[in-house]
Amino acid sequence: MIEINEDLPKLTKSTEDYIEVMYNLKKVKGTIRVTDIAEKLDFKPSSVVEAVNKISKLKLVSKEKYGEIKLTEMGIQIAEGIIHKHNTLKKFLDVLGVDDKTAEEEACAMEHILSNS
Repeated sequence: MIEINEDLPKLTKSTEDYIEVMYNLKKVKGTIRVTDIAEKLDFKPSSVVEAVNKISKLKLVSKEKYGEIKLTEMGIQIAEGIIHKHNTLKKFLDVLGVDDKTAEEEACAMEHILSNS
């Protein structure tokens, strides 16, 4: 099980979505780029740059101008916690007989409202 550090900052749903997408991009593609995040979230690249700058100030990512974005250890820890919650909620909804598409959508919504403890 993923252990969540209580010292982690409280994040908005949007920030959590960005971190989760970045983590998954790193796992699948090996790199995290603004254009890939924008495509995944269906946002404009300029909006993604602004969000990544804010997330960088939280010390959850490091970035180079026009270069790769990297999750910090804290960013990775948060992403893994979010994904763990999502997967657990999805399995629970599956057990309850919720159809797969609905279970996926509802697990995504629910993961953001649960506490980290």
